[in-house]
Amino acid sequence: MGRSMSGKRQCLNHGCRHSRRVQAAKLMGSGDVSPSKGKMMKSTRFVVSLWCSGLLFVIALFSPTASQGGAIEAEAAFKVSNYQVAYNEWKELAENGDAIAEFNLGFLYSRGLGVSLDYSKAAEWWTKAAKQNMAVAQVNLGLLYSWGKGVQLDDAKAAELWRNAATQGLPEAQQYLGYVYLIGKGVPKSSNDAIFWLTKAAEQGNVDAQVNLGAIYLSGTDTDKKLNLAFLWYNKAAKQNNAKAQYNLGVMYLKGVGVESDTALAMEWLKRSAAQGYQGAKEALGRMSPKTQTSL
Repeated sequence: MGRSMSGKRQCLNHGCRHSRRVQAAKLMGSGDVSPSKGKMMKSTRFVVSLWCSGLLFVIALFSPTASQGGAIEAEAAFKVSNYQVAYNEWKELAENGDAIAEFNLGFLYSRGLGVSLDYSKAAEWWTKAAKQNMAVAQVNLGLLYSWGKGVQLDDAKAAELWRNAATQGLPEAQQYLGYVYLIGKGVPKSSNDAIFWLTKAAEQGNVDAQVNLGAIYLSGTDTDKKLNLAFLWYNKAAKQNNAKAQYNLGVMYLKGVGVESDTALAMEWLKRSAAQGYQGAKEALGRMSPKTQTSL
C-alpha cells in the first residue's frame, strides 16, 4: 500500500465499525414465516427476510501528524465542505499511487462531491486502491460490480473482492460474502460458508449479519432450526437498535420461542420497534389488549 497508509486515519460522516456508520440500502424483499409456537397472537408472524447494507461511504483521512501537507490540506478542506480543494489535493497524491487518496477520489465521485457523480470514475479509483489491498475499496468496488453501476455487472467479481476484504477482517465484507454464499450469487450456494462468514461479521458487531443469522436460525431453511441462536443474534441486533430485530425479539418473548415467555419484555421490545416506525410492531401492539399495555 502507498506510504500514506502508515499514518493513523480518521473517519468522517460514514464508515465501517469502530467509528464508522454504514448507510443502509435494503437489497432484498421481505418474507414472513409463521412460527411453530405460540397461541397468544396467532396473527403475529416473524419477519425473517435477509438484508444487506449499501456502499461503505468511508472517508479515510490522514492524521494531523502525517508528513504530507497535501493530505492535511485535503482533510481540512473536506471538513468544511470545500470539496473541490479536497479533490485537487487528493488527486495529486492519488496520481503518485497513494491508496487512501485513490479511495477518497472514488468516494467523491460516488457522491458527486466537488465533481459530477460518476460511478465509472469511482470504480476506476477504487480499483487502484483495491489493487493495493485496501479493504474498504474492495467492498465498495464489489458493490458496484454487484449492481452494475460504473462497471459491467459481475457477481463473481463482486464475491472475489468481498472475499479479499473479508479475509482482512472487515465485517461488512464478511456480511456481504456470507449473504452471497447463502443465496448462491457469484459463488456456489453454501449454507456452511454463509454461516461461517456471517458469524465472523456478527461477532464483530455487524448488525446486518446478526439479523441475518437470527433469520437463518429461526426459519431453519438453510440449516437446522436453532431457536436459542436465533434469540441470541436477534437480541444482540435489537440492543443495537435494529427495528426488525426488536420486533422479532418481542414476538419471541411473547410466544416463548427460544426463550421463556415474558409479556413485559415482549411489550418493551415491540414498543421500541414501533417507536422507530416498524409497521409489524405497530400492528402487533394494536392486537394486544389495552389492559395488557397499560399494566406494563
